[in-house]
Amino acid sequence: MQVVVLAEDRLTAQGVEAHLTTDDRVQVLGPGAEETPDVLLLITAELAENTFAVLQRYCPENPDEAPRLILVANKPTAEQLVRVVGLGLVAFMNRDKTTLADISEMLCAVARGAASLPQSMLGSLLEQIRTRRWKDQAPEGSEDPSSFTARELAVLRQLAAGFSTTEIAAALHYSERTVKYIIHQMIVRHGLRNRVHAVAYALRQGIL
Repeated sequence: MQVVVLAEDRLTAQGVEAHLTTDDRVQVLGPGAEETPDVLLLITAELAENTFAVLQRYCPENPDEAPRLILVANKPTAEQLVRVVGLGLVAFMNRDKTTLADISEMLCAVARGAASLPQSMLGSLLEQIRTRRWKDQAPEGSEDPSSFTARELAVLRQLAAGFSTTEIAAALHYSERTVKYIIHQMIVRHGLRNRVHAVAYALRQGIL
């Protein structure tokens, strides 16, 4: 997978890049590379406005082409969490508890189609929804929540529980290809960015 490492200081970025280059499954791209990375790895203590501006540059108009975002940070606020979900977040790691080995493992998990968002953060998203502070984050042109099929709802529940594509396929007795197809169609039809965004949207609509 192709990865771009974004960090608030160059020393941290160089240390993580040096670690990742020892893994033959990973190709590290520079922040100014012309290629679109598969994964953005953002390492920061706090999310600032300039951080969101940098992330926005990697978000194309077509959500299918957006890189997946792994955030290594201190716990973001509910409002910040909503914003990074909209920018491609698929996994969050607590900076104070994360090692270089943990980052490698998470990259591999994300490459396999997994998403990882702590239950406490899902709770923050739900609270944000309840207080209606996320109304401007709804995808434009998204359909009525009733348009989710029974199969999509079943997959969404598994995604909300943090299961990978392989685990969802086993639990629902589908092939992995079928699970990926269901997720892809759901994301495209509702104008979402990725799996985490799909779960957040379903929570906002009150169907999970």
